[in-house]
Amino acid sequence: MDEMDQYPHMKGHYLVMDNAPIHTSEDIAKYVKSRGYRFAYLPSYSPELNPIEQFWSVVKSKVKHNKFLEKETLMTRISEASNSLKLSDFKGIVRHSHKCLDKYRNRQAL
Repeated sequence: MDEMDQYPHMKGHYLVMDNAPIHTSEDIAKYVKSRGYRFAYLPSYSPELNPIEQFWSVVKSKVKHNKFLEKETLMTRISEASNSLKLSDFKGIVRHSHKCLDKYRNRQAL
């Protein structure tokens, strides 16, 4: 929310969260409201609606693509995979989530 606070027009917008217990506590709800935002929860078991889940899916596939080199670490591989993504990749991830959200709203199978 600190990032969102830098843009006054963001006040009143929704913060979208999954249903993890930490996100659904009354304290979190009060805190989000006190900062001037609203919140919405994603349905349970819906990674296709959550762009960060899609991001990690792409990174995971890039990490697993090749065998590890002798001196390569998991952190190095994750960092390289993350940094290799382009703006168009992120736009595609968000587009995919929007399409799935539209299907969800229209009660279509995801």
